[in-house]
Amino acid sequence: MTVKHKRPTRFDYDLIIVGSGAGGGVAAHMASSKGKKVAIVEQETIGGECPNYGCVPTKALLRAAELYHDASEVAPQFGVNATNVSLNMTSVKKWKDLAVKRTGTSAGDRAFAAEGITVLKGHGHFITPWELSVGNKRYTSKQFIVATGTKDFIPPVEGLKSAGFITYHKAINLTKLPKSMLVIGGGAIGTEFTHLFNKFGVEVTQVEFAPRLLAREEPESSELIQALFERDGVNVLTGAEVYKVTKDRAKKVVHVRQGKKLHEFRVDEILVAAGKRPNVDLGLENTGVSYTKHGITTNKMMQTSAKHIYATGDVVGPYAFTHMASYQSRIAAHNILHRQKIKASYHAVPRCTFTSPEVASVGMTEEEARQKGIKVKVKSVPISIIGRSNTSNQSAGFVKVIAAPSGVLIGGTVIAPRGGEMMQELALAVHNGLKARDVAATIHAFPTWSEAVRIACAGIK
Repeated sequence: MTVKHKRPTRFDYDLIIVGSGAGGGVAAHMASSKGKKVAIVEQETIGGECPNYGCVPTKALLRAAELYHDASEVAPQFGVNATNVSLNMTSVKKWKDLAVKRTGTSAGDRAFAAEGITVLKGHGHFITPWELSVGNKRYTSKQFIVATGTKDFIPPVEGLKSAGFITYHKAINLTKLPKSMLVIGGGAIGTEFTHLFNKFGVEVTQVEFAPRLLAREEPESSELIQALFERDGVNVLTGAEVYKVTKDRAKKVVHVRQGKKLHEFRVDEILVAAGKRPNVDLGLENTGVSYTKHGITTNKMMQTSAKHIYATGDVVGPYAFTHMASYQSRIAAHNILHRQKIKASYHAVPRCTFTSPEVASVGMTEEEARQKGIKVKVKSVPISIIGRSNTSNQSAGFVKVIAAPSGVLIGGTVIAPRGGEMMQELALAVHNGLKARDVAATIHAFPTWSEAVRIACAGIK
C-alpha cells in the first residue's frame, strides 16, 4: 500500500535507527563517524538480544555445563580423578552475568553518548514515513534503519500458558535446576538448551515438529546429534507435536502426538524454543514499507519499499544470526552514506550450533545444491581419522564438503569439537570461489582438527 505524506523541509536527525542490537548499533557508529546526526531507539536493553539474552549468556552457560560434565564424567578417562565435583547454580549465574557485563552493554548508553549518538528510550512507532513517536515525543529524520529483531513464538497449545513455561530469557537466569524438562523445538536454540541442561544433569525430553533436529542442516548432522543426545540420555521425538498440557500437582503433564502414537510426559519444567517472529508492530503501515509475517521486505541494498527506510537483522532475515545482522547493518550504513552502492550476498553465510561437538556449516547443503540442478561433487570424512581425534579421545564428527563440477566449493559442514573455527576456512573458500584443491594444497598443521578439512577437500577430484 502506498502512503502519501508531505516530506518535511527540516529534520531533527539525519538518521534514526530503531533497535540497538547488531543490526542497528553497527550502522549508528558508522553514520556518526561520518558526521551524521544520529539517534537510536531502544525500548528494552541496550545492545539487543545477543549480548544480553542470546549468544553471550548461552555460550557462557554452555561452557560451565561442559566443564561440569567433563570434570565428573570425562576426566577419569585421562587419569584425572576429580573428587566431590558439584554444581552451584548461583555461582554459575554469577559467571554468566560476568560474561555479559564484560561485553560492555551495561554502559551502552554512555558509549553511544560519547560518540554523539542520542539514545531514545521507549517504543518507536511511525506516524508518517519521516516521523517517529517515542513515548510522548515525535522525531523526524531524513532516513531510518529498522532493526527491531524478533520475539519468541509461543505455539497455541491447549493449557500451555495456564500450566506455565519458560523461554531462554528466563532459562539463562535459573539458580535452581528442575529435575526434568521438556524442550519444545529442535532448531539451534532448542538443541543448544537441550544439550546445556542435559550436561547439567537434568532429565531432558526434546520434541520437534519437523522430521529431524536442525532441519536446515545436512541430514547426517541431524542424525549424529540425535544419536549423541540419545546416548547421553535425552529422549528425542521428531515429527511430533505438543497438543496439550495439563497440571498434576507440581508436575506439568505434556501430551505429545507423534504420527498415530500418543505420548505423555510428566516434567518439572517446559522450555519453549519453537521459533521466532519478527517485531513489525511499529506503524509500518504509515510508511509504505512492505512486510509479511516473515518480516520486512528489502532489496539487496537493505532498502525497503520506502526508499529512505532501510531494514536489517532478524526482522529481515534470511538468517537470524548476530553476524548476519552486523553484516546487513554495514551494508545499510554504507548505502546511506555513499553514492556507490553495495549489495548483500548470502552465498557464504556461516552457521553454528554450539552443541558438543559443534555443528557448523556454510553455503549450500547437498540437497539445496541438487534442488538447484547443480551436479555436485561431495566428499565426507570422519574426524576419527586424524591425529587430534586420537590424542583428545573425541571421535564423533565429520567434515563434508560440496563442490560444483568445476571443483569450486559451494558448501560444507563440520561437526567437531572446534567446528565453528574449522568451518571458517571453508567459509573463506566459498566466499572467494576457491576450489577444493586450493584448500587441499594448503599445508595444515599436525595435529589439528583442521586436517579433516584438508582430507575432505583432497577427496574432491
